[in-house]
Amino acid sequence: MLYKCKKCGSKEFISQPNQYDVFESQNGKLVLKSTEFIDDELVLYCRECSEILEFDEDDIIM
Repeated sequence: MLYKCKKCGSKEFISQPNQYDVFESQNGKLVLKSTEFIDDELVLYCRECSEILEFDEDDIIM
């Protein structure tokens, strides 16, 4: 299947952010404390216009 954005026609897609960094203030500095992952389902957005892409998860190659 050829995937392209229904709104703008782009063929490039980005995933939602699935991690974040936790910083802690120590002695006037910001220190990276941990990186935490969010286990949600994969959502893809058009890189140009942010439209959500409807796709078959069997078509994902990682």
